Amino acid sequence: MAEAFFLEFWWPFLLIFARIAAFVAAIPLFGWRGIPIVVRIFFSFVFALLLTISWDGQLELPANDLELFLVLGRQILTGLVLGFTVYLFLATFLMAGQFMDHKAGLMMAGSFDPLFGGQVTIMGQFFYFMAVVLYLTVNGHHILILSLRESFNLVPLTGAFASGDVIWHYVRTFGFVFLLAFQISAPVVIVLWMLDLALGFLSRTVPQIHVFIVGLPLKVALVLLVFMLVLPLMGRVMRDVFDMLARDLILVLRSWT
Repeated sequence: MAEAFFLEFWWPFLLIFARIAAFVAAIPLFGWRGIPIVVRIFFSFVFALLLTISWDGQLELPANDLELFLVLGRQILTGLVLGFTVYLFLATFLMAGQFMDHKAGLMMAGSFDPLFGGQVTIMGQFFYFMAVVLYLTVNGHHILILSLRESFNLVPLTGAFASGDVIWHYVRTFGFVFLLAFQISAPVVIVLWMLDLALGFLSRTVPQIHVFIVGLPLKVALVLLVFMLVLPLMGRVMRDVFDMLARDLILVLRSWT
């Protein structure tokens, strides 16, 4: 009787908990270092408990320890792949802000952020947090929970490792995210390119002017001005990116096997 209860509840719970814990560790909402590990474990435990109660299926115990680790590894890999997909799309805005900072000379103002575990720039950090806040505002976390729940139907607990289609999908997503980040930052970058040309002509015309001293604060002011002009349009852009994220999560799950 105890063995039957273990097969019906605790063994599925362990596999579900492994996938959810890996997903929670990868997504930006819980992946920051400022979030206590106890909070992540508690959320994963409660969510896994609810899914296990509603889960309907049959599992067999692994024949040996190696098979046990392989089964757990599948679940951890699935959770990491889904969580990193979310992080990849939200990091689009971080990359776009860093493009702006790099062109404006604000990379020198970057600082070490313990939440990211590395150096971040001003515009990149602002863009990233604005995207996360808007994602929560439009109930994007509901889509994440539904996608994670649907993953147990599309990728069963006894499913195989990721197929080649998933890897190819990730390669295309990397290129698409990079291109999207550049498109978001394009208005600011183009204006700064034009400013560099104007300053170059000015330095040739009036050599007495120190272009570097004049151009650096002018670039910062121009970046802030253009950013304020395009900021009202960012809401629609972010919503489109969030729709792409929801669609890509389903595509990853469907191309898993």
